[in-house]
Amino acid sequence: GGLDIKPAAAMLTMKKDMGGAAHVLGLAAMVMDAKLPVRLRVLVPAVENAISGDAFRPGDVLVARNGKTTEIGNTDAEGRLVLADALVEACSEAPDLLVDCATLTGAGRGAL
Repeated sequence: GGLDIKPAAAMLTMKKDMGGAAHVLGLAAMVMDAKLPVRLRVLVPAVENAISGDAFRPGDVLVARNGKTTEIGNTDAEGRLVLADALVEACSEAPDLLVDCATLTGAGRGAL
């Protein structure tokens, strides 16, 4: 994520950010256990947002998987950026059905 770190109180609830991934992994296990006659592809876009020397900074421009660029305004958007890349990858095989179980946190809900 980078330099726009969350307040301490928000750090305590960050574990909820993995809710979508946990949900889809559980669902995938159920589909496989039931031996349903489907081709199942599971993508779990996971990202680390710790501050480090190579963390991105406000004003950085990142090139997404589809070639589009995104200027970083708030570095706490790493989940949305990796999710966008995963959705581009998921669509690359033109699936009959695409299910997105992303967990939107406060900033994502505010954007909607």
